[in-house]
Amino acid sequence: MHVLLIDDHEIVWDGTRHLLQRLAAELEPDAAFGFDAARDVPSACALPSQGVDLVLLDYHLPGLSGLAALQAVKAHFESAPVCLQSAETTPQRVREVIEAGAAGFVPKSYRLDEMEAALRVVLRHRVYLPAEFLLADAATRPAAAEVLPREETARFLELELSPRQRQVLALAVRGVPIKLISRRLGIAEGTVKVHLSMVYRALGARNRTDALCRLFESQATAALPPP
Repeated sequence: MHVLLIDDHEIVWDGTRHLLQRLAAELEPDAAFGFDAARDVPSACALPSQGVDLVLLDYHLPGLSGLAALQAVKAHFESAPVCLQSAETTPQRVREVIEAGAAGFVPKSYRLDEMEAALRVVLRHRVYLPAEFLLADAATRPAAAEVLPREETARFLELELSPRQRQVLALAVRGVPIKLISRRLGIAEGTVKVHLSMVYRALGARNRTDALCRLFESQATAALPPP
């Protein structure tokens, strides 16, 4: 496993590396661990694009930052999930980065034990969303008659979706772009969009963020195939 950290506070590099190395050893004890760090997006994108399994990206960086930084990093490290880290954790901020294709959001304000728990999820290549965001989303989400009941979501994923639809959904909710889903599964981009549209509609979700929230709330992610 090879992780790239993009953060302009170089004082956190060693601590983050040691934490990730320890967690990776717990999750994959026989696998080698690699770590690189860069202080800005140009420095990160000067690194080889292949061989990176996960990118941790600070939202606030010198020069290119925010959503523009996310798009640039995703474009360069095309096959790697990019997880955002930020001290600003408003629901709007979380939603906008997830909709922009981030494969998770980890608050930098977390205590050490909370950070460890979040990074364990991230290192498994699973999307991490803060619990406070899920609670806020559930509280503010408008009711809709067509929404799939929470207790039926896992059954729906297992029995009602085709194997291809489950594959497409599993990749989409982990932040894999449509172009890369198309390439990985050997299907047209238009077919990917059709699959996602049908699945989101059936879940009662407007977009990927809504689908993620519904899957997490119903604890139905286990019904999706691994990445």
